[in-house]
Amino acid sequence: MTWEEIRQRKEDSIRESTGNPMDNNSNPYDKNGKTYKSFTDYLNSDEYKEYLEIQEEALEQYTQKAKEYFDSLEIDNKLLLFFHITNTIFENYFKYNSSYRGLLYDKFGFGPEAYSLGMDSGMFALHNAISTPDESEERFNILVKFLKLDLSKKELNSLRNIFLYGFDSTKSLDNINTGQQKFDFNEKDPE
Repeated sequence: MTWEEIRQRKEDSIRESTGNPMDNNSNPYDKNGKTYKSFTDYLNSDEYKEYLEIQEEALEQYTQKAKEYFDSLEIDNKLLLFFHITNTIFENYFKYNSSYRGLLYDKFGFGPEAYSLGMDSGMFALHNAISTPDESEERFNILVKFLKLDLSKKELNSLRNIFLYGFDSTKSLDNINTGQQKFDFNEKDPE
């Protein structure tokens, strides 16, 4: 099975989601001429395990093919490609506040074939991790209100830093602002 066939299977699965066999019904599940008691039985079958192995191998081949293509480009073309892709992603989220599908279909001009490819490349996970500063601030404020926190301005800034960056830098900033060593330039050099 080629990576194109696997990608097509994924796309078919996404398009057929209205008849998704994972809806906890006890109806039999038919796959490639075989009937399984349920979709769970199919997921536990040797056929599905083989499918996953083939899918993993195809993804490795596609990843290698993409790397070889990128490596074959001259540095100027690599830089153009890098700039275009990262700028398109940036504008999609921070300028146009668009979605994953908007990025794929509107900004890059792909069709549905790119949806699962973006999932396999990690773009979908990246999409879910991206938030604008305004969105982060909104989530932070919702959390503070939900927890009914009554904090001083300094404590609120510390909490915001922990929420946004994973650490509190306010003490370091305080040391810089208030504890900075003073130099007396009128004092004579001891040497």
